Amino acid sequence: MRTSTEDTSAYQLSSGLAAVADNHDEISIDARPSDGALQSMRQLDAGDADLAYTDAYNSWEIINEMGEYEDEPFESEIQAAFWYYDIYGGLTAADQETAETVEDLDGLAVNPNPVGTAMRTMTEAHLEHALDLDSYDELALDYGEEGSALGEGTADVVSDIRINVDLQPSYVEEQYSINDDAWLVHWPDNVVESIQDDDAPVTGEYLSVDDTPGPDVGDRDEEWWVATVYNVYVREDFDNDTMYTLLEMIRDNSEELADYQDLAGDWADMENLAEPAADIPDVEMHEGAQDFFEDEGVL
Repeated sequence: MRTSTEDTSAYQLSSGLAAVADNHDEISIDARPSDGALQSMRQLDAGDADLAYTDAYNSWEIINEMGEYEDEPFESEIQAAFWYYDIYGGLTAADQETAETVEDLDGLAVNPNPVGTAMRTMTEAHLEHALDLDSYDELALDYGEEGSALGEGTADVVSDIRINVDLQPSYVEEQYSINDDAWLVHWPDNVVESIQDDDAPVTGEYLSVDDTPGPDVGDRDEEWWVATVYNVYVREDFDNDTMYTLLEMIRDNSEELADYQDLAGDWADMENLAEPAADIPDVEMHEGAQDFFEDEGVL
């Protein structure tokens, strides 16, 4: 199983799955980090991974051979297995004067999430509705480097990540602990309207600022955030019985999984696991997963 870098909740979740599987007679999981969802999915296609994760937008691009997959399409068909979590992304400027809105990024040094992450792709899909992506200086920072770069002035704007709305990763907490004037960059109404009119699944959501503490937001009550669903994917030829057994293991060990990573607590509800994975534009659900969730009565 391949997800993301060692400092992420994604990798911690996969490590929890591996630990629980160690006590299971019928299945084992080798969870290793990768440079991000894009690399993980490439490993899945190449047969170097059996399970990988990415967001709905990236999987839609893979299926439709768009973006980077137009010139380098997948050789295998991918299918959705189960929901991993939801990610919400914002952009944080050094202060309000640096960039009040996304239309102010022209000429600035911007890290729209780390290279190789699906969130970078999704954030750029949003930003294309506000300005030419070539108009800012694109950085290649890891999550753990963003806070320091903002404080040192080597970055003007970096990313902010929230998982399932209310989880603030440790590197985001650190980012705001060392940047007192950090400003949550605003998405103007006309930009949001353009995003919502996009035919591609470029998705976002307004969140209450009370639910997203950290950066300065001025007098706003809510803000638009990039919002996307992350699911686990397999190749079409993944064994049906193995998939069924994997999902049974998650169902029967949800409390233990949550001991490894709190996010797994949301996996106790089989409907949570099923519906997001079954509702991805143009992407089919794996037959073994479909059978399991139908037997559970959640599809």
